[in-house]
Amino acid sequence: MQKLMQTLTLGAAAAAMLAACSSAPSNEEEMADWMNDARLGEKVDRICFQSSIDNFRMATKNTVIVEKGVNKEYLIEVMGSCHDLAHANALSFDTFPGSGCISKGDSIYGYDSVFGRDNTGIPPMRCPISAIYEWNEDAVEDAEGE
Repeated sequence: MQKLMQTLTLGAAAAAMLAACSSAPSNEEEMADWMNDARLGEKVDRICFQSSIDNFRMATKNTVIVEKGVNKEYLIEVMGSCHDLAHANALSFDTFPGSGCISKGDSIYGYDSVFGRDNTGIPPMRCPISAIYEWNEDAVEDAEGE
């Protein structure tokens, strides 16, 4: 009887895991969502700024939207999957020293703490930038109005 219960429990667990895997969106599906977004603009080589990015939002494990100045937004795509980025409360950038710009090949680090690095001793994941695009939040309204 105990052997039968173990077999049924393992079978139910395996079925639940398969169902969970099949319902989760793949990276290709997530990428297709933002690649076809009306707000996605031209690909740019770099974002240059005085001392810091003003704000960021809509972070996922593959992308983040950063704000530079007034009404200048960019979608940054990272290589692979960057789990720290998806739940970040603060960002830092690893760029070429003294450049004042971020570009493809530079890295983003996402932090749980608003104040950046914490004292847990666990370093954040390095997220290399693969592409930067202009982002126009108003494009959704423009597309709906047509």
